[in-house]
Amino acid sequence: MNTCLLPSLINGSQTWKFPTEAMNKINTYQRGLERSMLNIKKIDKIRHTKIRGITKATNALTFGLKRKWQWAGHVARMPDKRWTTRVTQYKGPPGKRRRGRPLTRWEEDLKRSAGSDWTP
Repeated sequence: MNTCLLPSLINGSQTWKFPTEAMNKINTYQRGLERSMLNIKKIDKIRHTKIRGITKATNALTFGLKRKWQWAGHVARMPDKRWTTRVTQYKGPPGKRRRGRPLTRWEEDLKRSAGSDWTP
């Protein structure tokens, strides 16, 4: 589980935004994988904490968030002229935007948990 399925599930998570819906999907998918590994059906009513204790698998959501913070630290230490830093600081095209609330950006997700002082 930790060597094959977890890396494929979290592949590219460094650049993901983690809204509540995505977090729920990751948790649900991992719990389903663990149940299928142990041949446990939902009707058996076994809690996921007990199943996680049996499989001893790493939590995919925690692993993905950890990788995101590692990538953010890597981007923050890069020199200014690199393309990753420029893409992170890009504010979008000038002009009018579409109606409604703008989508949450990768950097805003980090600022919400680290504070407004975080800059790449």
